[in-house]
Amino acid sequence: MRLAKIITIHLGLFALGIFPQSLSAQSSSDENSAVVQKHTPAKDIQAYQIYTAKGKKITYAQYIEMMGSSIEKQGEKTGRPATVILFGEFHDNPIAHWLQLQTTQDIHSEMKEELDEIAPENKGGQAITVPLALGAEMFETDQQAALDEYLNPTDTSTNTETMVTPMGAMMGGDPQYDKLKKAVKLWPNFKTDYKPLVDFAKENNLAFIATNIPRKYATLVYRGGLSALDTLPADKKQLFPTMPMPYDSNLNCYAEIFKATGGHGGQNLPMSQAIKDATMAWKIYGNLPSVPEKYEGGGVFIHYNGSYHSDNHESIEWYINQEEKARWSVSRFAVPPQPTKVITISTRTQANVSTLEKENLGIADFIIVTPDNMTKTH
Repeated sequence: MRLAKIITIHLGLFALGIFPQSLSAQSSSDENSAVVQKHTPAKDIQAYQIYTAKGKKITYAQYIEMMGSSIEKQGEKTGRPATVILFGEFHDNPIAHWLQLQTTQDIHSEMKEELDEIAPENKGGQAITVPLALGAEMFETDQQAALDEYLNPTDTSTNTETMVTPMGAMMGGDPQYDKLKKAVKLWPNFKTDYKPLVDFAKENNLAFIATNIPRKYATLVYRGGLSALDTLPADKKQLFPTMPMPYDSNLNCYAEIFKATGGHGGQNLPMSQAIKDATMAWKIYGNLPSVPEKYEGGGVFIHYNGSYHSDNHESIEWYINQEEKARWSVSRFAVPPQPTKVITISTRTQANVSTLEKENLGIADFIIVTPDNMTKTH
């Protein structure tokens, strides 16, 4: 079983005090990275295929149209409730990363077009920001300040210096990016896979939220359970949800981890995954974008995470629902609010992308399938 093998490897890393960035489904080639994949005949070659949850083939245009329609219908409800899009990726899959950027650009474009139609006077005056926020598990909550500084620099005294070599090549660096690299331990594929998303937020004045719990605190949970977080000072407890947090060991996403390890370590390993999911949900829900007065739709939050964190409508989505229920329980409403809508996207690889394999049916609202011999970004 692939998951069991991956978890076994991760247990070895945990024993060394290393908390892995992802679990099984977040990398498309952990098990077979050294195996030469079967050659796909040129006549059958296809970079990707998008499917609905029921396995229906759809084009990219249909995918964007369906998502846009869902967002629009959600925004028409009383209170203009928000939509959260959980884009589950394989961290090393170039097609998934490309589609993350393309999807984000297209959703932003549609929302901006609607905003301009509703408030045309803003075209020549003060612009109203599109009610769209982005976030990713690739940034930890204690890195938000450094990320904000990159998005909206307070120190603009250092400008980018560009030189042209005798051969005509452009040389130069981005001081703000250099500053970010010094302040944050970026993922190895950040420049190619995640920087375009962060830069899109920067160029369009969108918030980009660091949603993941610091790795060292997830490791603390693995070693001592959720109660181990109680030992931290008050300022560090601001980096994750208030304890105690809900935890359901019967959810398939955590039960799989427990079963794959033969119960080794009890519930600590699945709980160390759950605290990541809970923190991401907490940061997403707490940063749903506010909606401009004249905008008739709801806000949208697009979150980029490993597929395992959002597959089967569990993990992050389950914790978003818990977060919403908890906040509603201590609030009073003249009119009962409408729940936040969550749309999930997952990534899978198959030898043949022309038909969705049975095991991948229903794992998300939309499933992106790429060939299993697709090149990797790292």
